[in-house]
Amino acid sequence: MGFLRLPTGPAFDSTLFDRLLDQESADRRALLKGGAGLGLAAAALIGAGGRAFAQDQPTPPGEDVGSDPHSMGTGHSSPVPQGQPVWSVYDPFVKPVEPGDKDITLVAKDVTTLISKDVAYAAWTFNGTVPGPTLRARQGDTIDFTFQVDPTASTAHSVDFHSSKAAPNEKFKTIMPGEEFKWSYKATTPGCFMYHCGTPPVLMHIGTGMYGTMIVDPEEGWEPAQELIFVQSDFYLKEGENGVMVPDYTKMLGNGNMDFVVFNGYANQYVENPINVKVGEPIRIFVLNAGPNVWATFHVVGAIFDKAYFNANPKNVLHGMQSMPVGPGDGIAVEFTLEEPGEYVAVNHSFGHAAHGAIAILRAS
Repeated sequence: MGFLRLPTGPAFDSTLFDRLLDQESADRRALLKGGAGLGLAAAALIGAGGRAFAQDQPTPPGEDVGSDPHSMGTGHSSPVPQGQPVWSVYDPFVKPVEPGDKDITLVAKDVTTLISKDVAYAAWTFNGTVPGPTLRARQGDTIDFTFQVDPTASTAHSVDFHSSKAAPNEKFKTIMPGEEFKWSYKATTPGCFMYHCGTPPVLMHIGTGMYGTMIVDPEEGWEPAQELIFVQSDFYLKEGENGVMVPDYTKMLGNGNMDFVVFNGYANQYVENPINVKVGEPIRIFVLNAGPNVWATFHVVGAIFDKAYFNANPKNVLHGMQSMPVGPGDGIAVEFTLEEPGEYVAVNHSFGHAAHGAIAILRAS
């Protein structure tokens, strides 16, 4: 399965962007404060003329709102980390979990990884991988969460848990490199939830690799099954230093096409490394769409989903589905059984996106 590059779109019109950046600091802060009720984590230090300070120094927290696409926040670039790319196949199997309070630690790190064969990428990560680790709890568990930013990180970060009910300005705080932040919450609702960096510009932080999955099982648990996780995400690239690709924020904003759409951080990794599953035994796949932009229509060629659940909540059940839609920031679960040995293709059925890498092979025996 080859990599298809789509033609680039029209050049980015920077007129509005530059005008916003050139406002006086006080005026700009007043404008953005008006959206503070959205509750996204804040981080920016605004210099003269409303511009962020240079990225050779980590950017401390400030007053920008993360949803503003023109916010400089912690910047629109990702420096290339030192060292060779660090990457291994992302384990698609999800480990079961027992009820009980959970201690979870995430560390924001700058890492050079691979997102396709021979394509190195300067990523911002949780715990050094894209996506971050798959977390799992049971409905009713208390999550004791510790967040750290590696002292060598290039900028500030935060964590937004879709699985929590919390005041974002208090709990999704942006912290600086070398700092630590702790808080707790109760997992009240079952589902396949996204977690991600909420520091402005949020689009940049998600698009650079800062996302992962928190699965909250229903209180009574799930029926036994072979369980997998697929996190779809889309990447927008430009040339960086030393042959390493870096994120292209202009393209993320819609001024150009994505370069890759992938499962679990790497294009076609489960074509190069098929996933072995068992015939005649139930399979449950959790699918999270981290975005930041591309929708998914999840389908397994040669299978029909006996049950499918929006947000992986057992109350949201459908039967006999051929595919399931998943928007950015949302999740699903599907259940099915393969009746014959063979190779079954799991795919984003928007095949232009599949051609960019969102495809996996289930090898049933």
